[in-house]
Amino acid sequence: MVAKLFMIVVCVAAVAFYLRFLIALWKEPKRLPIGYWVRLRLTVATNEASEPQRRKSTLTRAA
Repeated sequence: MVAKLFMIVVCVAAVAFYLRFLIALWKEPKRLPIGYWVRLRLTVATNEASEPQRRKSTLTRAA
């Protein structure tokens, strides 16, 4: 009986946490690819083909 009640409480808490996570994810603002549009606009303004810049060091970035 105690184990059954414990499992019910854990499942209800998990569902509540999951719903809260989904609502927070839904409310998060959308990120716009601004860098792409700026590079595209600069390419059109200078009439030159610009290549994407490479990262200097990807190993120094934290995981």
